[in-house]
Amino acid sequence: MYLCTSLTEGKMNKIKENSFLPLFLFGSKYRIWRHLIFILVGAIITFNQVFIAYQDSQSVLDNRIYLICFSSFAAYLITMYFNYFYLTPKFLLKGNYTVYAIALCIIVFLLPTLSIAEEYWVRNMLGLTHRITSYTNPLILVDNLSASVITAVCFCSVSVIMLFRKWMTGNQEVARLEEERIKSELNKLKGQIAPAFLSKTLRNASSSAELNPQKTSGMLMQLGQLLRYQLYDAGRDRILLKSEINFLTQFIELEEKSNPSVQYCIHTEGDINNTFVAPMLFISLVQCVIADSSMLNLFFILEEQILTFVCKTDAEELLDSDAFSLVGQRLELQYPDKYTLAVSPRMIELKIDIIE
Repeated sequence: MYLCTSLTEGKMNKIKENSFLPLFLFGSKYRIWRHLIFILVGAIITFNQVFIAYQDSQSVLDNRIYLICFSSFAAYLITMYFNYFYLTPKFLLKGNYTVYAIALCIIVFLLPTLSIAEEYWVRNMLGLTHRITSYTNPLILVDNLSASVITAVCFCSVSVIMLFRKWMTGNQEVARLEEERIKSELNKLKGQIAPAFLSKTLRNASSSAELNPQKTSGMLMQLGQLLRYQLYDAGRDRILLKSEINFLTQFIELEEKSNPSVQYCIHTEGDINNTFVAPMLFISLVQCVIADSSMLNLFFILEEQILTFVCKTDAEELLDSDAFSLVGQRLELQYPDKYTLAVSPRMIELKIDIIE
């Protein structure tokens, strides 16, 4: 049997994106600034439109032109916030795109029409010359449509920002749920001391309690250390490789006391004192073979941030594929695309890129 996945070479570079723009667009801290910029842009557009419409009568209107500007701006601002607080949340964000599109088309067409109606009323009231010779000319409709496109772009820009904010919020929620799911799967897949090993150790300790109480006390102390390690230290994301090797050594020593025919040897190469790995990873592999083995040679070799774990055994039977499938799932979650696992009847070889 042979299991293998790809091992990436080199460091994984993390790209830090500039987060100011998303914060400015969606963060509550900049809410006032967003609205001020929004109001300022709307004022510039509407004031410019009014000054263009009345450029032939500015000397006659004098300061009254600003009243016209503010009235036109108020109409645009009210409808823009109506779109922001009502139309977009009630229809667009809830998927009622047809209703939203119809309502938006009506609004963006009515605004230029109201502006023309206001201009007609102002020029009549003040006795000004009409810029438009005929207000019933079909070209007025064409002019309204072109102005409506500009208005629609302003409305849609606000709606797109709100859609993008909803999309980002949804993505963050999905990412949070995915992270919780991965943590839950990891907790299920984390290596555990096999119940059969615990039962056998306690049974042997009980049988030797009267004849050799000192041996029994030592076995129970070692078992307590293993369980303490599993309960507390194994809850971390990463742990020192040296601690993992000490844990594995105590585990095999207890197995040796229960089965004196087991012989083992652990070899280490490299700086294991400053290397961090996922906890209780190697115990899962060792437990797969120790029951059918009388000889174990374990190798931990660290070279250029690549950790190689080799377990040589005298077991000739085919190893349990289900057990190694669970180990593979855990490796895929904790070291995605950064490991290789090869299994044969007499040897297990695991290579991990431990660069975080």
